Amino acid sequence: MQYGHFSRDGREFIVTKPNTPRPWFNYLFNDLYHCLISQTGGGFSYLRDPKYYRLHRYDHLSSDRPGRYLYLKEPAPPRGGSASGGKNRIWSLNWQPSREKLEEWECRHGFGTTTIRASHHGIRGTITYAVTREAPVEFWLVSLKNNSRARRTLTVYPFVELVCGDVALETHYRNILCLYNEALFDAEAQTIIAFKHPFKAWHKPGYGFFSASFPVEGFETRRESFVGPYGELSNPIGLQAKRLGNHATRGEDMVGVLQGTVTLKPGETKQFVVVSGITEKREEIPSLVRRFCSVDAATQELLNVRAYWQRALEKVWVETPDPNFNLMTNLWGKYQLFAITHWRGTSHYHGVEGGQGYRDTAQDVEGLLSIDVGTARAKLERLLFYQYQSGHAVSGFSEVEGTWENQGVAGVIKKADVAVWLPYSVISYIKESGDTAFLKKEIPFHDGGSATVYEHLLRAVRYLDGARGQHGLPLIGHADWNDAYDHVGIKGKGESIWLGMALVRAFRQMEHLALFLEDEPIAQEMHSKGRALTRIINEQGWDKAWYLAAFNDSGRKIGSEENKEGKVPLNSQTWAILSGVVPPDRLPGILDKIDHYLDTPFGPALFLPSYSGFDPGIGRVAAFCPGTKENAAIFSHACAFKVVADCTIHRGDQAYATFSKLM
Repeated sequence: MQYGHFSRDGREFIVTKPNTPRPWFNYLFNDLYHCLISQTGGGFSYLRDPKYYRLHRYDHLSSDRPGRYLYLKEPAPPRGGSASGGKNRIWSLNWQPSREKLEEWECRHGFGTTTIRASHHGIRGTITYAVTREAPVEFWLVSLKNNSRARRTLTVYPFVELVCGDVALETHYRNILCLYNEALFDAEAQTIIAFKHPFKAWHKPGYGFFSASFPVEGFETRRESFVGPYGELSNPIGLQAKRLGNHATRGEDMVGVLQGTVTLKPGETKQFVVVSGITEKREEIPSLVRRFCSVDAATQELLNVRAYWQRALEKVWVETPDPNFNLMTNLWGKYQLFAITHWRGTSHYHGVEGGQGYRDTAQDVEGLLSIDVGTARAKLERLLFYQYQSGHAVSGFSEVEGTWENQGVAGVIKKADVAVWLPYSVISYIKESGDTAFLKKEIPFHDGGSATVYEHLLRAVRYLDGARGQHGLPLIGHADWNDAYDHVGIKGKGESIWLGMALVRAFRQMEHLALFLEDEPIAQEMHSKGRALTRIINEQGWDKAWYLAAFNDSGRKIGSEENKEGKVPLNSQTWAILSGVVPPDRLPGILDKIDHYLDTPFGPALFLPSYSGFDPGIGRVAAFCPGTKENAAIFSHACAFKVVADCTIHRGDQAYATFSKLM
């Protein structure tokens, strides 16, 4: 690869050039805390919710800045006969933000760790970043070695830029939100503490902290004092002085910068640790710093992190003739699954969004079952709680701020399909664990009352069954799986063929569960409903040679031979197979569309042809640049549905081919 390669054992990806086309991220996390870190230390961290308790500022679109940086400074050596040298030499082990050409540089993204190594001016440095197994703390284990023949005295400056609060409000109202800021140096704890003063009765502040194991000789918390007026992180004015300014901050943008000295004999190596984190309880900070801010503690915690991932990833191991397939299935696919199930949708791409999508989490849980059934069940119980008495469910939720509906998050609420994913996940849990007693557990609904898990599932499918349109198909609401079909049913009349198929699949799974439980009346009900809806889909949703995507509010077909754009939708064809809706005589036709019309060198497109301009009867999908987002892009999510559909009808070669294209 042009920018890197896997290590020989496949357990690290080694980035060999810092200036990758886009930031190359790793995800370091535990059950409380999540750190997104790029190949140069860029990214951000947060506690419990990526919007509400954001620790770091980060430009998620272009610059891959700010980040977790380590600046090094030393006086330039004497020149010629002069007794003094030139300007100070200043560089960063990360490459960013100085971007000075380094003699050696690499980044190794591993399971639970990211390590950056660099050599410059005779100093070899290593920073290993990790998140503790249980506490809301990340740490940097730093090693500096003097590869020159002279004694070296380096001034070291660990740096972060701090938000310590609601990053969405910070982005929209930065001129106001900064006025709530306060940052100071706690001399007793030898730690920078930063937070936002409460500005609403319900506001719960988060307290960020930043500390180092070396003797702190100076600090800075005021961004402008460090960067300088009109300054840049690539050459901050604060590093030109002998000492940092030791400023506390109130009502301005905040940074955390610490200053220390490391003296190295020729060939000598020294280590120190930087710790950072955010907590809801300020009084916890001193004990967290004492617990982790030492080389011995960080080294032990690093062993704990690596041992955890060794255990977590060893379950369900495959060996095939394809090393790439093995690598993805045995290691990196699992790692990604753990990451997204814990912290769904919080890649740097998502910017200032918070919470977790309901349908996303349900699908992630189903995938996680074979490797971590305990975490999967805990997530399932939260999903069951976020279901309404009606059987419908919330579109998404934050464990800090509540549901997206209650937050008034525009564009993501009133999705029609969310409840259909609940039966899949719970039934998969029963199959994987054998824990049928779970079906009898009473779990509250989000809007009051409670019912057994079994009743929760029945309410989900009955709710969807009762929300039908003029063709007898499920109403699409503000969207189905394709979020960008957000105008198809905005007036309450649009219908989704895909959701009809998904509901048939849910009916059939519920029928099989009822038969297993010897609940004959429910089995009969589910069988009858599934058969009736299958007939409607094949009568109303079939468009001569393939299945439609939807009918909009005015009854116009979406995903039809009649359309010039968005003619053939992938999901309706793959889910016709997954649900068992497609009759044998129609199967070859839809497979032909999947294999020969929709397929590309990178996998099948979500639909084709792409839309060329906004259509108020369809939604924002038509406004996206063609080939991006939901406008005929290659969606790995939809491609995964295709892979599973292939497997169900014994098309293993085609499933493998698509999987390989995605890799």
